[in-house]
Amino acid sequence: MSSALDRMHSLLKELQPYDIQDSDRIRIGTDADGGYVLLNRRLEDINVLYSYGVAENSDFEEMFCKKFRSIARLYDHTVNEAPIKRDFIDFHKEGVGPEKNEDCNTLESHIAQNEDNNKKLILKMDVEGAEWDVLLQTPIATLELFEQIVIEIHELHSVPPIYDGINLSKVTIEKRIEILKKINSLFYLHHVHACNYNPLYYIDRFKLPNALELTFVNKKYFNSTGHSKTIFPTDIDRPNWKNRKDINLHFFPFYPGVIQHVSNVVTKLGWRGWWGIIGLTFKFFLTKWKSLLIKLNLRRPTSYS
Repeated sequence: MSSALDRMHSLLKELQPYDIQDSDRIRIGTDADGGYVLLNRRLEDINVLYSYGVAENSDFEEMFCKKFRSIARLYDHTVNEAPIKRDFIDFHKEGVGPEKNEDCNTLESHIAQNEDNNKKLILKMDVEGAEWDVLLQTPIATLELFEQIVIEIHELHSVPPIYDGINLSKVTIEKRIEILKKINSLFYLHHVHACNYNPLYYIDRFKLPNALELTFVNKKYFNSTGHSKTIFPTDIDRPNWKNRKDINLHFFPFYPGVIQHVSNVVTKLGWRGWWGIIGLTFKFFLTKWKSLLIKLNLRRPTSYS
């Protein structure tokens, strides 16, 4: 395996999802971009939801606070006000960054300013690529204050709208591996969903989404039962863009394998699901065919499947 493929394998390995003991997922927010999946445990104890990246949609924050009687602190320097005004919404026209500047401040500073260090917290972050440097610079002591983190990571292989694999350089991948290792030392990655605005990038036998919604759960509060046997996307996931099918994460490291997938289908549908099993077999060989064509430079390295 070449060093480039070694790095790709190491990056993907850090995105291995885990099943959680006594787990149950819940989707909160809109049935499109702006809705997120959480582990449905201990949520009723959460005092404060920290939300970075608001734009024009606060369905997630509103639904979470109403359901679990929490408050939400919304931060976004790109808009002048929150999309909604509620007693439980605390909006700040300020972004989050690795250090304080004219528009942003650090996650650590925001928590300190609000005197939330001793409260039960959840973090939601969708800041269009800024998350990497924020996660790199945020102290471990700050990150571990959160019981769950739901975050969208961006530009894994390219900077839209040009999907040329520019972010597959040695320096960029090694930096991201370091960041994911830091998060994984404190949290289990429990849920993963690919954003279907951007295509997958094929690198030899590997496939890499460009943007992923990830749900991490704190190891202090939750126990893992091992590598996930869940098939992503799940029944409660929804395409970010309704005009395109969701991206099936039926590949390493998100996929528990064809045998487990068939077992899940049979458990759910019985042998009435045989059409689905035939479809799985067809998709398996189609992926192999695409990989071969790309390796022979007979097609572009991007695809939505």
